[in-house]
Amino acid sequence: MIRSCRIPPILNRICDDIVHSALLVTADGELLGASTKRSSSSLFPPISASPPEGNNASISPASSAGAIENLGTLIADIAVDYQRLGEEYVGIDGSQPRNGKSQLQCLLMELELGLVAVSSCGSFDCLVIAIASPTAPLGIVKAKTQTLAHYVQEALSPLAENT
Repeated sequence: MIRSCRIPPILNRICDDIVHSALLVTADGELLGASTKRSSSSLFPPISASPPEGNNASISPASSAGAIENLGTLIADIAVDYQRLGEEYVGIDGSQPRNGKSQLQCLLMELELGLVAVSSCGSFDCLVIAIASPTAPLGIVKAKTQTLAHYVQEALSPLAENT
């Protein structure tokens, strides 16, 4: 079982020069934990334009945490929509028997902030989200995300046995 204080260090295992940030969210978009490699990058890309004159606003840690939570919610919503579409497609196709929920293996998206990978944690309604640089190798990002999702799934399995 994973204690809440251990989630960021677990997510930090995949954060490096390729994967800048990792998040663990529920399918509803609630942020369970996040980790960001701060030495060379941040969750968001650097802003190239200078702020308007007279505006010395900066992003505070509190607003940054809110932005991370909002981003996790948005990405989880997109991933759940893709999963739902997959389930509907299997139901329409009819060639495969529909038994239970489909499992999202890995969803890769290119966004302004970089490459985003999402993997489902098996039967648990949790998603691992990795945000990588735009030039990151797709295979490495996918492998890291799926490996971490499998690890989280195994760590959460005692919860399923107790219920």
